[in-house]
Amino acid sequence: MAVEQTPASTQSDGKWRITYVPSASNALSVAILNGATAKPVTYGLTADGWNHTVTQATAEDKRLTLTTDLSRPGRITETLEITYVRSATTDSADTIFVEGLAGQLLVRRATDNTTTHVATTQKGDVITFVAGVKRPNPPVENGVDTITQTLYITSPTLRDQTLVA
Repeated sequence: MAVEQTPASTQSDGKWRITYVPSASNALSVAILNGATAKPVTYGLTADGWNHTVTQATAEDKRLTLTTDLSRPGRITETLEITYVRSATTDSADTIFVEGLAGQLLVRRATDNTTTHVATTQKGDVITFVAGVKRPNPPVENGVDTITQTLYITSPTLRDQTLVA
């Protein structure tokens, strides 16, 4: 029997691009993503500043006298909390994510951050949200000021979607 092949991995360093897109726009459109209204926010986030959690409940499926309890996939619970560097720079995460902001994030992985968005060959997730209150973090020795904020997910996330023209 032949040894199973080991699939190639993808390094994450420098390979993510998180782009803010206004809520009325198509977050999968490369014209929008490469245009003036979309704002890259990846490098405004701190190293531990992307806390996106997805869990799925179990729907029990018990049957009369069956010796095995069956189950089905249940509801999905998704949360997103970001931490970013405090900055007055125009279009920084700090100036974009004002409390109450409704928008979308396109999260693209496995492609160099410096690569522009391209239709049909790139994929990403679209997270639709409303920004909660900004929570400044306490100062740390030899550190920078940071803010933590919950982004409340307001629509089911579109996962692994192909970008379009």
